[in-house]
Amino acid sequence: MKFLWSRLNKLWLFLALAIGLSISVVQCAVSVSKNIPAANSPYTMWISIDGFTFVPTIFFILLPLIASLPASTLLKEDFTNGYFYKLKMEKSIKQILLRYLEIAFMTGFIVIAVPLLFNFFSWFMILPNVKPDNLLNINIGARNFTMLFVSLYYFHPFVHAILSIIFSSLWGGLFAVFAMVTSLWIKNKFAAMCTGLVLQIVLLLMNATIHLPYFISYSPADFLRELPGTANIYVVVFMTAILLLYCMIMFHVDEKRLAEL
Repeated sequence: MKFLWSRLNKLWLFLALAIGLSISVVQCAVSVSKNIPAANSPYTMWISIDGFTFVPTIFFILLPLIASLPASTLLKEDFTNGYFYKLKMEKSIKQILLRYLEIAFMTGFIVIAVPLLFNFFSWFMILPNVKPDNLLNINIGARNFTMLFVSLYYFHPFVHAILSIIFSSLWGGLFAVFAMVTSLWIKNKFAAMCTGLVLQIVLLLMNATIHLPYFISYSPADFLRELPGTANIYVVVFMTAILLLYCMIMFHVDEKRLAEL
């Protein structure tokens, strides 16, 4: 794992963090510039639950690209420049691929988790740590059909927010892995890096034209938010399983292709 960390372009890692943190800061600034009702708290204003500004939409649409910036094309780069063949003489193809996927997942997870955590905890320096109230905070629209585990949100909002951050970060890692396992089949490096973003846009377009009952969204840009507006646990689990299955299948396809070269 250490040799891959040394191969990682730290500039892309810092760029991904800078983009995420910048969006996080902008969300705080835009929200604070407006009149915040007295009943609000960090649990009703942070970026993942904010339904009153445009900034969260930008963050969650760009999430696949931010997650893919640090390491998603590292495998393709090493395959192109011949470094992969050097590793091939020392370890098995499966072991090497797993190391590449680990670093892609870890960096994708980190660059999503850090901005979300920064934004969430920043709000504790702005607003009091008060639990949301289903009557006083009725304007955010947190209901059984709009939010997953809504009872947990009202009784343990901090736990609910942390779980939301972990889930979004896991998807960040999956998007980075998705881009990496797909990159070997795409000639252009930048295009390979953007495959997760392209998938995101395709799902958004499909979601706008092919509707599920009650307007439940199957786009990660929607359901990764703590308050997506329309939520269904089965759809979320299904979409997560589909992406994970794709990555597993492509892992074996890539392993076979690299073994033949």
